[in-house]
Amino acid sequence: MEIKRENYTVKISEPILYVDNKSRKRSGHMTHALAEWAPGKLIDFNSNCTAEKYGGHSTFGWVEYRLSDDGGETYSEIHELPYSKKSLYDGIYVISVEKAVACDDGRIVAICLRNDADSLCQPWDTPMTVTSFDGGKTWTEEKELCSYKGRVYDALYHDGIIYILEFCNDGTGCFCGESEEHVYRIFTSHDNGGTFNELCIVPIPSLGRGYGSMLFDAEGKLHVYAYNKDNEQYIDHIVSTDCGASWKEAEVCYVKHGLRNPQVAQIDNIYIAHGRSAALTGFVLYTSEDGQTWDEGTFIADEKGSCYYSNNIVLKDTDGKNRMLIQYSEKYGRDDCVNVKHVWLTIEKNI
Repeated sequence: MEIKRENYTVKISEPILYVDNKSRKRSGHMTHALAEWAPGKLIDFNSNCTAEKYGGHSTFGWVEYRLSDDGGETYSEIHELPYSKKSLYDGIYVISVEKAVACDDGRIVAICLRNDADSLCQPWDTPMTVTSFDGGKTWTEEKELCSYKGRVYDALYHDGIIYILEFCNDGTGCFCGESEEHVYRIFTSHDNGGTFNELCIVPIPSLGRGYGSMLFDAEGKLHVYAYNKDNEQYIDHIVSTDCGASWKEAEVCYVKHGLRNPQVAQIDNIYIAHGRSAALTGFVLYTSEDGQTWDEGTFIADEKGSCYYSNNIVLKDTDGKNRMLIQYSEKYGRDDCVNVKHVWLTIEKNI
C-alpha cells in the first residue's frame, strides 16, 4: 500500500501474522509493547488470553514475548513473563504490558498494568514495573511505579530519562475521565527505572478523555495526545519545549475517522498516528508534517469490532534506513477474539 502526499510517500507492507491465536483457540488484547535494547535486538510482547470470557476481549491470561536479533525479521521461541503468570495464579489481578522501554545500559523496563481479574480489564490498581538486565532472559521482582491507580498509556526513553504517561483514573466507572481527580500525569526516572518521581500534571482536558500517546520530535519537543469520547473527530494535543517543565496551550486536531487508543510517532520528520476508527470499522492511519494538521486518514485494515489495539517502534533496516514496525490486533472471525499482526512502514521523500 502507498499513501501519496505532496512532499512524501508512505509505503506500508502486506500484513504479517505474528501471533496465530486462531490456531491455538486463544485471544490477545492490549499487550503490544516493543523495545530495542541493543542495535537490532528487539523484544516484542503479546498477551495470551482466554477466548471464552467477554467474547475474547479480555485481559484474562498472561504475557508472552519473543526476541529478535535481526531488527524484527525473525523471532525466538515464545517466552512467558513470570510476573504475569504469578499474578494469574494468585487470581486477584491479571497483567498487561502495553509499553516498555530500553535504556542506554541495555536494561529493559516493562510497565505492567494490574487489571481486575474478574472483569474485562478494569478497574486498575497502581502500575508496576519489572526489569531485565540480560535481554529478556530473566526479570526482577515487580515493584510499584507510583501511588496513583490508573493506566499507563505511554512510555519513552529520552536523553537518559524514562518518561511515563499515566491517566490517573482507577476505572471503577468509565475508563475516560469522570471527575477533576482524573488527570494525566507524567513520571520520570533518572536511574533507568530504579525510582520514579512525578514530573507534572499535563494541563490537558481530562473529562471525557481516555487513552493517550506522547512523543519527542526531532527537535526535542514533547507532544502529548488524548482521545475525546464525546467528540471523536477531535483529539487533544499539547506541546512542551522543555521536557514537560512547562506547556503551551492545548489545541485540538481534526481526525476525519476518529482515533481511539491513538499511537503517535515520528519517522524521517513525518508524524504517524494510528488506532481504531470512531465507529470501530477499521484500523486507520494518519500522517502529518507538523503533528497538528493531519491528512484525511487511510484504512490499513477494515475488520469491524473491538480490536486494533496497537503500538509501533522505529528501527533500522540492513541499509541503515529508518522503518517503522507497527503491531496490532485484528479479529479472526469469532466474537472479539484477535490475532496479532505486523506491518512495516517507510517514508520516501518526493522529488
